[in-house]
Amino acid sequence: MKGVIRISMLAVILIILPGSSLHRIDYRKGINNNVCKTLKDNVLVYYIFVDSQETTPWTEFDIKTTIDSLTVAVRWLESQARAFGISLNIIQDYYIGEDYTTIKKALPFGNVINSLNEPSLSKGIRALNNWADIIAKRAGYTFNISEKNGIPEIKNPRNKERLVAYLRDEKQVESVALLFMVNNYYKNDISVVLNTMGNEDVEFAIVSYKYPSVIAHNILNLFGAADLNKSEFRRNEKKIAMAGQFFPNDIMQDNNFMNIQNFEIGEYTRYLIGWSTELDSQYEPLLQDKIAFF
Repeated sequence: MKGVIRISMLAVILIILPGSSLHRIDYRKGINNNVCKTLKDNVLVYYIFVDSQETTPWTEFDIKTTIDSLTVAVRWLESQARAFGISLNIIQDYYIGEDYTTIKKALPFGNVINSLNEPSLSKGIRALNNWADIIAKRAGYTFNISEKNGIPEIKNPRNKERLVAYLRDEKQVESVALLFMVNNYYKNDISVVLNTMGNEDVEFAIVSYKYPSVIAHNILNLFGAADLNKSEFRRNEKKIAMAGQFFPNDIMQDNNFMNIQNFEIGEYTRYLIGWSTELDSQYEPLLQDKIAFF
């Protein structure tokens, strides 16, 4: 993996005003919002393995080792919760076809980063939402829906919103973290989280790498955590430096695929994911940043 550029982003849907291209982002809008509420009690992490046109095909070995990494990330999150007196039980489930087959669906513009930004960020977000809906529909076709008097009680999920609704009922949970796993192990690409700041569409993540630190980072994004390192959506250099000074070991920094045990969940991140109700005033500048729509 030497020489490979590794990038992580948090992408959100905001209201885009006609004729304007720059908006201030307020990360507090992601608190207790959408289908990933607070990271407490029983929550479901559901992942779907996807083979896109440019990613490395998933092998049985790749899938199994990625599931192992997901388990490490989940156990780390639970241990962090216990350290702060938070009740957290993360249930894991996933879609895989027979003989470890995956869902095949090309990304709109080849890889994740191009699909997010081409032909513009706002259009890229819409295209990735459509891409995720198609995958959710294909996965939903395979579910064994219970019947009553020979009639299905509900219809098979036809998009990610209905998929999440089905999973909520099936697992009896309030929050569902939906992850689409693409295999970019030897490629330069990003992981991205969409729709966390609004309710126009269901939030979900596209995760490019199987490292536990990256997976935990993206799960926390879904529950409202914000990146602390420089990214497309953390642009203010002074605030980036401030975050590095205050929270150098927070998992929401650029973790560079390091050992997850080297990280922690800091006060700022705990506030955004609902583990605390108050935030020290010195950290409040980190709650806002700029976002550009190209």
